[in-house]
Amino acid sequence: MRLIPALLAMFALVFLHTHTDEIPVVLGAVLILSAVVSGMAPRNWLANVVLLGSALPLAEILVQRHVLVAPWPVGPGFPWAALTGYVPTVIGVAIGVGVRRAVSPSTAT
Repeated sequence: MRLIPALLAMFALVFLHTHTDEIPVVLGAVLILSAVVSGMAPRNWLANVVLLGSALPLAEILVQRHVLVAPWPVGPGFPWAALTGYVPTVIGVAIGVGVRRAVSPSTAT
């Protein structure tokens, strides 16, 4: 059940990436969604990084294979530039986990 928010955020990122050609908007959404999802489930930080970070390369591959349509042209081969989506994903996950740990009550006395 804890992976459902990450999967929904991943599909939202794929949708956003295929409907706009503004990279700062997409990377900002990656940062915000990864922070929110990781704040909801901080123990799944690795799954959040993998799922949310792979949304942009997945969208590029699906556009390249003509499964999805995008407003930008796609080059041949693997979309290496889309892997830059992992940078804001890792930052967002770190922010989400850090905020959750700072806000949640400590069990130690």
